[in-house]
Amino acid sequence: MIKNNIWSKVEELEKPTINHFDASLSGAKVLDSSRIMPGYTLNEGKLIDIDGKVVREWPFRYLGLIQKDGSYIAQEYYESKKWGKFSFDGNNIWTSDVPIHHDIIITPDNTIMTFTKEMHRYKGRDVDFCVIVEFDQQGKELWRWSSWEHLSELKSRHKALELDMPKVLFFDMVKKKPKTPWGGNYDYYRFNSLQIIPKNDLKFQEGSILVSARHGSLIFILDNGSNEIKWFISKKDIGIEGQHSAQLLPNGRLLIFDNGRYRGWSRVIELNPKTMKIEWEYKSDDFFTLSQGYVQRLENGNTLITESEKGHVFEIDSAGKKVWELYHPEMQDKLNSPDHPESWGSRQWIYRAVRYDKEFIGRLSEQRQNPI
Repeated sequence: MIKNNIWSKVEELEKPTINHFDASLSGAKVLDSSRIMPGYTLNEGKLIDIDGKVVREWPFRYLGLIQKDGSYIAQEYYESKKWGKFSFDGNNIWTSDVPIHHDIIITPDNTIMTFTKEMHRYKGRDVDFCVIVEFDQQGKELWRWSSWEHLSELKSRHKALELDMPKVLFFDMVKKKPKTPWGGNYDYYRFNSLQIIPKNDLKFQEGSILVSARHGSLIFILDNGSNEIKWFISKKDIGIEGQHSAQLLPNGRLLIFDNGRYRGWSRVIELNPKTMKIEWEYKSDDFFTLSQGYVQRLENGNTLITESEKGHVFEIDSAGKKVWELYHPEMQDKLNSPDHPESWGSRQWIYRAVRYDKEFIGRLSEQRQNPI
């Protein structure tokens, strides 16, 4: 009986949001045209205008980003072993067979930074440990930082994770998962966001790396140069649970998508790292995504939020009023959610959506033979 109760609690916490596919919600909807941040939104390899029209599309659809020169970098699909660089018109520049995951950013030095993993035997299991890795614009590796090599340092910053908990009545609480591209059946940290710290009025050194780890509900900063952890927060500090998309804003606050993995509701917060006070917060009765999720502060002060498991993206003003929203027009499939076949047939998830400046995309388009 105890064994069954433990399993039911663990499985209940890990269930994705299953949403009935309501075709009437599909597509983009302008709610207040006077307050929308003008631009084009990139999600799932598609660049759409405010009305939801697809104006450009690339063959790789996961973690996509558009660089200043118009080139596009993305992974083929979730946990695919392929990622690469394409022209603005979709022509392949190069493809790499290094499996990456969860985030891609361009550093101030014009290098590419992302995550990969490496499998190690840990507690008698094949466990994947996250690695921060940096590449040049041709896809050549330049630098890496391994969570396995810094495990003791990281573990001292959070409560014990499931893999380090004692067995209860000789029963292993941690559920073995299908083998990943990196060779493991368990995932220790699941790093999910990166940012190179910009110039700021805080004590954070410019050029250091801000990292979010879902497991452990941990956000930390790697010092530029020493690669040591110089600052961190976790669930015990501000109550974050399985968060994503941590980023330092120009106002010196941390913007965080707090999933609420265990409490059952999500929120987006602005945290003052000096006082540890939440200065701004968005939440609502129906806002929740157990996993994934993304947030972007727009130039006009609005916030673009990706409610991933509902296939829902929405833009709010500073008062929390929705001015634009998008529901994924297609059903969930095996590529988007390979670990949750029970969700196939519901609305397709959106890992993240990013708004690009209208004039920036316009300039890139004008340089091409097939402008928008």
